[in-house]
Amino acid sequence: MVRYHDEEEREKISWREIDRRRDRSPHAPKEPLREQARSRRSEWVMKKYRKEADKLFMGKKGTKKHKKAQGDIDRFHGTEQFNEVVKNYLDQYGLPEDWQTLSLLLDYSDPEKVLEAIHAMKPLYETRSPMEKQGFKAKLDILAMTTTHSDLRDTAEEMLKSL
Repeated sequence: MVRYHDEEEREKISWREIDRRRDRSPHAPKEPLREQARSRRSEWVMKKYRKEADKLFMGKKGTKKHKKAQGDIDRFHGTEQFNEVVKNYLDQYGLPEDWQTLSLLLDYSDPEKVLEAIHAMKPLYETRSPMEKQGFKAKLDILAMTTTHSDLRDTAEEMLKSL
C-alpha cells in the first residue's frame, strides 16, 4: 500500500509536459522530422530546377542526344568511324566546349577544324592539370612535326612557343 500512496502524492504530468521534456533532451532531433523531410525535398527540387534551367540555356547541347554524340567521339577515337562521327557532331552541335572532347578533335582529319579546336583550347589551358597540359603540348608537337597543312603547322609551333 505504501507504493500506491506514493503514486498519488507524486505530481501527475501531462503528455504535453512529457513531450516538452523530450524535446529538451540532447538526443532529440533539433528539427521536427517533417521539416527535415521538407528541407531535403526542397534541396532536391532546387537541384533539379537548376539542372533543367542549365539544359534550357545550353540549347541542343543540353540533350541526351548530345551526350551520346559526345560519347561516340570518345568511343570511336582511333577507329575508322572517328572522322565520320566527328563530322556529324560538328555539323549538329558545332565545336565542343569541354577540354576532353576538344583534345580528341586534334586527331580529326580536317585541318581547319583542328585549328579551331586549338584556338578553343588555348584559353582553357591555364586551368588544366599538369598532366593535361603536358598531353596538349605533346599533341601540338606531333602536329607541328607531322602535318602537311602549313597553317596548322605554323599555329602548332607558335602555340608551343607561347605555352
